[in-house]
Amino acid sequence: MASQLDLDQGGTNRQTHRVYLGPSVGWQEVSWEWVLNITVGGTTTMLLGSNLVLVNFNGAVSIQLPSFKATSAGAQAIPRQFLILPVTISDVGGFATANPITILPFGTELISGLFNNTTTLLQLSSNYGSIVIRPDTVNGGGTLLQ
Repeated sequence: MASQLDLDQGGTNRQTHRVYLGPSVGWQEVSWEWVLNITVGGTTTMLLGSNLVLVNFNGAVSIQLPSFKATSAGAQAIPRQFLILPVTISDVGGFATANPITILPFGTELISGLFNNTTTLLQLSSNYGSIVIRPDTVNGGGTLLQ
């Protein structure tokens, strides 16, 4: 996997967009399309702001989600936390039926109030399928949209 931090050499596609977040916050540069390509097995930790994960690997893949809970200090304290962009995880290689992609929520955060890291796993198990998660910036975790 290419580095998610070294934007000059990593080859990671990151597009930003300026969005008006109201009179008290003003214009903020926020993540718009940050693509994470996964072409190796194991567990990959997704950085906050990534919103499109493309998995193309014939083997076991786990994706560790970041905390979707925004800071209680407000939208101006840490940029890019309060714009809610859905996270799409897609099996572009067509290997998910034989090797389901496991999606691991951060810590104790839940996806749709059900999926966590211990008792109920969220898995993508349909070839060329996708899972879309809407982050919950207030409580952490998120909601399945698809």
